[in-house]
Amino acid sequence: MIRRFEMAIAIETHRSFHRAARAVGVSQPALTRALQSLEREFGARLFERGKTEAQPTAFGRIVLAHGHRILAEVAEARREVDLLSSLEAGELKIGVGSAGPQQWVGRAIGELCVAYPKLRVSNIGLAGLDQPDALMAGEVDVAVGEPGDLAGYPDIVLARLPRRPCAFFCRKDHPLTRLAKVELEHIAAFPFAAPRLSRRFGMNFPANSAMGSMSADGECFEPAILCPTWTAICQIVSSSDAVSGRARPLLNTPEIEAEFTILPFMPPWFCTEHSIMWRRDRMPHPALKAFCDAVRRAEAFMMTDKKTARAVA
Repeated sequence: MIRRFEMAIAIETHRSFHRAARAVGVSQPALTRALQSLEREFGARLFERGKTEAQPTAFGRIVLAHGHRILAEVAEARREVDLLSSLEAGELKIGVGSAGPQQWVGRAIGELCVAYPKLRVSNIGLAGLDQPDALMAGEVDVAVGEPGDLAGYPDIVLARLPRRPCAFFCRKDHPLTRLAKVELEHIAAFPFAAPRLSRRFGMNFPANSAMGSMSADGECFEPAILCPTWTAICQIVSSSDAVSGRARPLLNTPEIEAEFTILPFMPPWFCTEHSIMWRRDRMPHPALKAFCDAVRRAEAFMMTDKKTARAVA
């Protein structure tokens, strides 16, 4: 039955018996026989065979909807069986947010791989605002980032990391460096280069400024220069009047201090609010606790092994 559902869904996806047969690796007659068997099982015609494509009937749409759910449950069952077999034999899929977490999550993944050399790890770049949906869809096992409002996700567990102060920075000869005192209104006169940020930033940044604006749905702040990677942000800021921001401890490196000026404006709301997240209603990966512990150690090392590191109260 599972295989027949897979073939029917392939027909739905490709709208062609020929392309569906190739996709699932069987001959077209074998695919047709499998569909006919499924139609006999339900006593209804599931597809209309047109000259150019196959379309699900009303009965077919009902059966296919259940088929998708059945295959998802089978995939989840296989995952749980694999998880029970061995920590080292499984795969841990990690969704990682913006440029900041990528740096220290990479360190945590390295530590995990040393401890469990046979564990397969997938580091999936995933904006914080997209992480809850990816967790609920089973696309990742655990996520690290700032997810924003989780009111609609009661099954997501949140383990908060320490809040860390952030700072704005710009190139050395930027007009802002010539001001005796820098205020937010001065910074807001220039484009902001960053990934999408949670709405709390947009609530504090001046409205309709050069920095960027709130998204149409009001769920996030969209910088004037949307850029998800730290390397690209640095290149943009070093070659333009754009400004950016990052956790203050991560800016305390000789490379950053040689090329950029850290602006003397650090409001208390400009800070990190990162968390580790996973699903409450899903069997946890055996490596989850080890990964969470490694993330906490890596984050603490990157944030506190710096001369100005401190947690925000």
